[in-house]
Amino acid sequence: MAIPTTALDNDLIRRVQAGDGSAFQRLAELHAEPLYRYAIVMCRDHHKAEDIVQETLVEAWRSIDRFDSRCRFSTWLYGILRHRFLKTCRHRSDGLLSSLNKAPIETLTQKSVGPESLFQTSEDAERVQIAIAELPDKHRQVIELRFFADASLDEIAAVLDVPTGTVKSRLYHGLEKLRQLNLAVNLFPSAGES
Repeated sequence: MAIPTTALDNDLIRRVQAGDGSAFQRLAELHAEPLYRYAIVMCRDHHKAEDIVQETLVEAWRSIDRFDSRCRFSTWLYGILRHRFLKTCRHRSDGLLSSLNKAPIETLTQKSVGPESLFQTSEDAERVQIAIAELPDKHRQVIELRFFADASLDEIAAVLDVPTGTVKSRLYHGLEKLRQLNLAVNLFPSAGES
C-alpha cells in the first residue's frame, strides 16, 4: 500500500530526479528541522544530531532515485536517519547509545512541535526518555517513529521492512513495557491509528 507524499514533495522529488539541485535544497529546507528534532531525541547531543541530519540529507540526495513512494518522503528520510544513527553507534568508540542516559533533558525542549511536545512538557519527561532508550531496539524504533516522527503504522512497516502486524505488536509491547513503569499513561496519543 502506497502512502501519499505531499503534492509539494512529489513535485520537488520529480524535479530532483530530473537533475534540479535547487529542488533538493528546497526539500532539505522543508524536512531538516523535523529530522533534527528526531535526531535530538535519538542521540540527545546537538552536534551529533546536526551531523546525522547532514549525513541523512547527503544520503537522500545520492539515493533519491530509489525513493519508491511506499511511504511518505518524510518517513523515508526518518528511515535513513535511523540507519545513519545506528551506523554511527557501531563505528564510534564514544558510545552514542550510552549518551542517552547522560545528556540533559533540556536538549529535547528546543523548537518543540507535535507529539513530542506532550512528552517534553511532562514532569516525567526524563524518566520516559530514559525508559524509551532502554527498550529493546525493535520496540524503541517503532515508538520513536510513531510518536516522534509521527509516522503511520504502514509507514513504519515500510521503513523497517516488516509487516504492519509486526509493527502493531512491537508498538503494543513497547508501550506495555512503559506502562509497567507507569510512564506511558496519558503521555502518548492513541497509538493504534494508522
